[in-house]
Amino acid sequence: MIDITVVFAIAIISLILNILLFTKLMQLKNELDNVKHSTRLTREEVEKLNERLKRIKSL
Repeated sequence: MIDITVVFAIAIISLILNILLFTKLMQLKNELDNVKHSTRLTREEVEKLNERLKRIKSL
């Protein structure tokens, strides 16, 4: 049979890996939120872009 120490070692390694992966996931989520925030256009910017598009279309 499998030794109890081997089972505990595998469980501890698994727990450590899960913690590391969770922290990496949180870091990536924060980076994604920052990118989303930085690329979000304001209403004023969208209105200006629409005005420019209308001017180009009317030419």
